[in-house]
Amino acid sequence: TITLLSAGSDEQMLDYLINHEVGHNWFYGIVASNERTHPWMDEGMNSYYDQRYFKKYYGIPEPKFLEGGTPFLTKRNPRSISETLLSTLIHLKKDQPIETTSQQFNAVNYNLVAYTKAAQWMGLLEQQMGTSLFDSMMRHYYKNYAFRHPYPEDFQQVVNAFSTKPTDSLFGLLHKKGSITAAQVKKIKPITFFSLKDTDKNHYVSVLPTAGYNFYDKIMLGAMIHNYNLPNSRLQFLAVPLLGTGSKKLNGLGRISYQIFAGNKGAKIELALSGARFNSDSFTDSTGKINYQPFTKLAPSVKYNFAPSHPQSNVSKYIQFRTFLISETALRFRRDTITGGNIISYPTQKRLLNQLQFVLQDSRKLYPYKAALQIEQGNGFIRSNFTGNYFFNYAKGGGADVRFFAGKFFYTGAETFLTRFETDRYHLNMTGANGSEDYTYQNYFVGRNEFEGFSNQQIMMRDGGFKVRTDLLSNKIGKTDNWLIAMNFNSSIPDNINPLSILPIKLPLKVFADVGTYAEAWETDAGTSRFLFDAGLQLSLFKNTLNVYIPILYSKVYDNYFKSTITEKRFLKNISFSIDIHQLNANKLFPQLQF
Repeated sequence: TITLLSAGSDEQMLDYLINHEVGHNWFYGIVASNERTHPWMDEGMNSYYDQRYFKKYYGIPEPKFLEGGTPFLTKRNPRSISETLLSTLIHLKKDQPIETTSQQFNAVNYNLVAYTKAAQWMGLLEQQMGTSLFDSMMRHYYKNYAFRHPYPEDFQQVVNAFSTKPTDSLFGLLHKKGSITAAQVKKIKPITFFSLKDTDKNHYVSVLPTAGYNFYDKIMLGAMIHNYNLPNSRLQFLAVPLLGTGSKKLNGLGRISYQIFAGNKGAKIELALSGARFNSDSFTDSTGKINYQPFTKLAPSVKYNFAPSHPQSNVSKYIQFRTFLISETALRFRRDTITGGNIISYPTQKRLLNQLQFVLQDSRKLYPYKAALQIEQGNGFIRSNFTGNYFFNYAKGGGADVRFFAGKFFYTGAETFLTRFETDRYHLNMTGANGSEDYTYQNYFVGRNEFEGFSNQQIMMRDGGFKVRTDLLSNKIGKTDNWLIAMNFNSSIPDNINPLSILPIKLPLKVFADVGTYAEAWETDAGTSRFLFDAGLQLSLFKNTLNVYIPILYSKVYDNYFKSTITEKRFLKNISFSIDIHQLNANKLFPQLQF
């Protein structure tokens, strides 16, 4: 019965912790229930009395975990963040019954069901019996079963002896998933920024200021309008209109989706439509006028998330089909046969791409992995590839990530010079793709079609994943319309040999190495080695959202290219970087939440 506590974040939290831990002297210390087999009889009953204590002395059921000490957060705080998260878990059909053993609970359910939902159930019992009779029953239960190891049936027997109403249906709730509180009719309510308060009564539509940037539109200012709340709505939408201060054009992106749950184990079908419009290039003509070249994208999709094999599983898998409907403004020069000058036009080009993905991922703490199979079909071709990632944890922290890629490009019609030219941006690439090769516009690029300056040094991790670039060649080294195989490695550096460890702030310095081969390298008189490589240092910032790559060693064919094309500041110009905003996804940052 000795409890060691830290000071807590504030006096209220310390009071809460003392109350809870001292409560275990009764549940389960004296009323010695089996907290491993029936945790609700320990943590749930104890949490119920936590709530009664806090409601009496503070007027709230639990401490304000999100208080932050500011009026802005105070008025947006939920009455109970635990109940809000529990409602979200139940909405996603990923909750477990109250009567679940400790070893069968996953971490999220143990904290939200064994504690919070079980306390709700005790509240229902109090409501059905009346507080006075309920308190008499609990005192009898404590006195009669002190040091006797009671089980649920013993507790129900005591309840039946005091209750004037049948209790079988109430005790049956212990074995069922889903909410045990009555759902309310919600009303739509606009709000600035966000709110977690009274989400059981309101569907919030949030509006908040937003800004963006790219090389062509410059700084973009606008708003984000969405209904992403906790608990989630089945129908979700997001609209982000943005006005470019440079282009003076209205841009933006948006998404709308609807969720259909298949069964009650977490399987889900999501129907969605996303879209975007931004300027991806510009051309200044002889008159000094800047002509912007926008793209628009619509992407309808259907995604099936498989139910986990068991509640404690860290494995997630889904299959998704998307169609990309893309319109792009091109730049075309044509010779005027009369004047001999150039006629410049900006035709709109449309294209369609179908994409099928199957993704399997295990987000476990030790040795997590991910496997993705992707097949894409466009006009005259099929592009197929497999990407696998595996992370090896080191005993003293950090680890090494290993990536394997294999891809094959097929022509569905005649393979001619014209078809090769028209499908060039879809060809497999040993280097991480640049902005013009991001044919689905799924990644953020500062300057999507720049050939000089730092924005030209941005790549995305796709295909071969090499960090060295050969963009100034008409036919990039390692680019193929046949097959390509590559492996990529990066590893953290132990502090005792990390030169940046002496800095007052910790910078995650890594080493990387890439090796790969492709079809043309195996042809007679290929002119390059069959296997290409590069290696160097990598700086990973903001949870791997921004990665900076400094190549140090590389194949001779790359060395020859650099010496012949980059005559000044070769070291700096060989540095590349990637921006992966998908790393900011809450499911990746906090996989244990399962939301």
